[in-house]
Amino acid sequence: MNRRQALYTLVGGALSAGCAATGRPAGASSPEGTLLPPTAGPRDRFLSRCIRCYRCGEVCTAGCIEFHPPWASPTVAGTPYIVPRRAGCNTCMRCTQVCPTGALTPVEAERSAVLDQVRMGLAYVDEGLCLSHLGRICGVCHDACPYSGDAIVLGPGARPEVLDACVGCGRCEERCPQVPAAIRVFRDEPGPRWSGPPWSPRIEGEAT
Repeated sequence: MNRRQALYTLVGGALSAGCAATGRPAGASSPEGTLLPPTAGPRDRFLSRCIRCYRCGEVCTAGCIEFHPPWASPTVAGTPYIVPRRAGCNTCMRCTQVCPTGALTPVEAERSAVLDQVRMGLAYVDEGLCLSHLGRICGVCHDACPYSGDAIVLGPGARPEVLDACVGCGRCEERCPQVPAAIRVFRDEPGPRWSGPPWSPRIEGEAT
């Protein structure tokens, strides 16, 4: 057990005891709109294989991988997630190469390999918020995308169009100048609750 794991165990035990004493729930599941690391695949499969070793976060060069705290739901406590509005994935793919259990499938960082094998989610554009759709040429999302031309293109007036090759890295959402972001990324498996563009609640602390 490394230092981080020991700290999570200690804090988690203390908080669980406190929650039990007060009758409050120990925590919630994943925040809405979060992503799993690249090549995680179906959420249930990923959670069943992740051993909370934190190696993915230790090697992440983008600093985008966060971990659910020990007081979260036991199903997700200690597991990694990404909030693209705070930091999108730069697809260095190092997390996939250090995962010891196969929770993340190893993929090389070459453009063709990432485009072929990575699907963290899909970006959606809110035309009511997008500056280019409102007549003010922007194009920041296109410029931020590491796979522009394949994953996203600009139409007339620099209006962004997301293509099927989008890997869901979230760099577009991170860089969008609008608040809330006019382009957001959602997991490929949104489930029946989503219909049409799956707009989630704003990230906590984001201005309205």
